[in-house]
Amino acid sequence: MLFLTKFLAPQALLRGAFCCVVGCLLSHCDSKQETPDWVEPEGPVEASNTGSALADAIARPITAEDKAISFMSYNLRNYLSMQRGSNKKNVRPKPALEIEDLIGNIKKVSPDILGVCEIGTQADLDHLSAQLKTVGLLYPYTYLHGGADSYRRLAILSKLRLKTHKPSELTYLLDGKRHMMLRGILDVSIELPSGSTRFIGVHLKSKRPSKYWDQAQIRRREAALLRKHIDSVFAAGDSHLIVYGDFNDTKQSPAVRTIAGHQHQPNFLRSLTLKDSNGDKWTHYWSYEDVYSRFDYVFVSPSMRGHVDLQKSFILDLPATDKASDHRPLILSIR
Repeated sequence: MLFLTKFLAPQALLRGAFCCVVGCLLSHCDSKQETPDWVEPEGPVEASNTGSALADAIARPITAEDKAISFMSYNLRNYLSMQRGSNKKNVRPKPALEIEDLIGNIKKVSPDILGVCEIGTQADLDHLSAQLKTVGLLYPYTYLHGGADSYRRLAILSKLRLKTHKPSELTYLLDGKRHMMLRGILDVSIELPSGSTRFIGVHLKSKRPSKYWDQAQIRRREAALLRKHIDSVFAAGDSHLIVYGDFNDTKQSPAVRTIAGHQHQPNFLRSLTLKDSNGDKWTHYWSYEDVYSRFDYVFVSPSMRGHVDLQKSFILDLPATDKASDHRPLILSIR
């Protein structure tokens, strides 16, 4: 370049410099004078149909309302001490390999709120909390709730403060005798960015036949108690409801339809249709009969529907070698 400039006329050099200045001005005449502030999005930004998702994330700061709250509903399959095998004296806690897979599955999601079925005593809940702590999941707020079943209970673990509620009625009549609901109704309020929300967890009677009572009739009675409690929550003025758990029945069964209520009524609960990555909806596998079923549900009240991000709510994929449970967990993303 230095060699060439020795042979160029001064006029030529001036003309070249003038063209460069003009070209630069023309190419930037529509741009802003200042570079906009960069706001780094939290995590990957999904592309939208208009292609503006990244631009929107850059243009405005991320507020508390943008952060979704994740909720996981999971049947842990006997996280308790019980007879394992044919020997009645063989009473042992949940096997370590099952717990290892279970903690790994929960870690994959790292939910803010975890609602579980089939946990035993407070000591078992404390053990679960300690195992989750080893993988960096801290839940300072926990609540254990049970019914007539002295082995299997319900529990909820939360990173957010919770307030407990006691259902007023947990007994029902069947064949002239009064029975208590097997696992009761777990009911807590949690303050979310979307407002105070009631999380109501249940685990209805299994399909395992009973020597004394019709298992389907027991589920219908328990479902009626749950529906009565739901109506009382609405009547008290709480409209944000999430009802979840193991219902041990199919979506068109009398028990599940009772819980949902009448479709055209304001207190109707909608069952969210969640899927895994393959589009499958089953949540329970009975290996003895080789049957796949949808027994686990999440229902939401009308006011909660708009706060649920269905594109980010799903059934967790699990490998065929998973030993954690015979159920697959449901994950809900709450905006």
